[in-house]
Amino acid sequence: MEYKDIKPKELSELTGISVNTLRNYINGHNALPNIYSAVKIAKALGTTVENLVYTSENQEEKEDEKNPPPTLQEIFVQLPDNDRKSVMALVEEMFSHI
Repeated sequence: MEYKDIKPKELSELTGISVNTLRNYINGHNALPNIYSAVKIAKALGTTVENLVYTSENQEEKEDEKNPPPTLQEIFVQLPDNDRKSVMALVEEMFSHI
């Protein structure tokens, strides 16, 4: 809806689904559209049901893929000198016990 700049009222007019029902779907208030409503919504937005499901249920996974957590090396090089020295001393101490 954001991509197409469509408001709930307009989507309601395009699909015949009430604005309140659409808002429940959008806000995730334990409401999922049945397959017929999902098809109407997808057609009105010019997309597929699969895309609607993927983008709504897996948005966090997609964001994680785009922004993976920093590597240990990336974190290490950003540390101040004193902290890097402390980390290296700790690692050396750990290796001395192997």
